[in-house]
Amino acid sequence: MNKYVRALKALDVAVIQELLQKEPKWLQWSEEEGKNALHYVSGLDISDDSRKVDASLQLVKLLLASGMELNAVHRIPDNKCGFFSATPLWYAYTRGRNEKLYTYLLNEGANPNHCMFAIAWNNDVKAANRFKKHEAEIEDAAFLSAFNWRRFEIAEWFLKNGTNVDYPDSDGNTALHQAIQRKYKIEQIEMLLQYGADCNQRNNEGISPKTLAELNNRTKVLRLFEAM
Repeated sequence: MNKYVRALKALDVAVIQELLQKEPKWLQWSEEEGKNALHYVSGLDISDDSRKVDASLQLVKLLLASGMELNAVHRIPDNKCGFFSATPLWYAYTRGRNEKLYTYLLNEGANPNHCMFAIAWNNDVKAANRFKKHEAEIEDAAFLSAFNWRRFEIAEWFLKNGTNVDYPDSDGNTALHQAIQRKYKIEQIEMLLQYGADCNQRNNEGISPKTLAELNNRTKVLRLFEAM
């Protein structure tokens, strides 16, 4: 660990300021995959210490004022898509859980996308509203994940905000398929139906939620379908 990273992790604003004045090269420093000072500071788990939160904000403001890129990308390897583009905002929300900092970054114009899966995992309606205010995309796949993770508050938030209730996974299964397969409570199935879920939509094997309910003797669910 070099002296720059040590100072970043210690949130030592004075040392960082001195380093940047004496050796401006540190502004260009990053690890091989692009992780830089903004990612390090934004990702520090300090949300329970208000003084450290304030120091992190001060330090991020210094780095941005010195010319660092607000949406700098740390390329985190990902088997599905090559790499995930982790920005300082993503770090501030997912790793740092630093509300004061991620709110500041959003207000400064940070790209609001790439955080919706984390918001879904955290069942965080407050953050979802804040990110939506800054025009974050309402991701159908994040809704489906939220429902599968039993994060029902945020799942309903997605539905209220226009997500596709019948969005399928790679096997063609919708949230309604999953609800029946996993024996979710009737209230969760009613929620999906309230937002227009199709009990006749077939997955890749040609099986619909209605067929699943019949196969599993879900009589209450079948009555719901019949009442539609």
